[in-house]
Amino acid sequence: MFAQPGTRMGLSPIARLAMLVSACVVAFRARTPLQATALCCVILLVHVTAGAPLRRKSFCRRLRGIFLFAAVLFVSQVLLARGPALAERVAAGALMALRFLNVVLASHLFVSTTEPELLAYALMQAGLPYRYGFAFLAAMRFVPYFRDQAQTVRHAQMARGIELDRPTLKSVFLAARYTFIPVVVSALGRVESLAISMEGRCFGLYPVRTFHRRIPFGWADVLAIAASAAVATLALAAM
Repeated sequence: MFAQPGTRMGLSPIARLAMLVSACVVAFRARTPLQATALCCVILLVHVTAGAPLRRKSFCRRLRGIFLFAAVLFVSQVLLARGPALAERVAAGALMALRFLNVVLASHLFVSTTEPELLAYALMQAGLPYRYGFAFLAAMRFVPYFRDQAQTVRHAQMARGIELDRPTLKSVFLAARYTFIPVVVSALGRVESLAISMEGRCFGLYPVRTFHRRIPFGWADVLAIAASAAVATLALAAM
């Protein structure tokens, strides 16, 4: 989900988070398909310059699904909307699809260039209480665990003869019934072990904590945040 250790874009995670918020604001404030297309081109260009994994097979598969859903949004807006002329429906559908693409691609750029540990540490160093920072970090670490556990449970249920691999309504119901409960039970056990470990180490005993790793915050980060705030303010005022 998030970047692997060593994947960096040269800016603080807080600066990258500000850029993500600014890109989302511009994406939702864009009024014409041309403006949304220009933003999409900028995001893709930053993907290339930042070294985001555009050519990985996993991302290419996700990218096909993203563009397919965007096409569904476009077609549904053109065919199902009533009242406006065809040209207006086409423009509205294109704008809706491009907004979706811009938000998803900007989010992918953020998570592919930002390590969750660095983001949590940067937020805590900026003033976020370390209890909330640890909760965020734990949530990010549990996401791949839930995914792996769900896959393991699915394979175990299929080995028992339960049909979960067929795209039918029955298989969807069986997947929800025979996958959700085992994954939740396993997750509760993992959470209980984590809670006992944190309690044994006196987590939360002190109001502040020290950091083994400091996240640098320089003038480049200040300029990036200022530029992001300026772009978002301009988008809110002009678009």
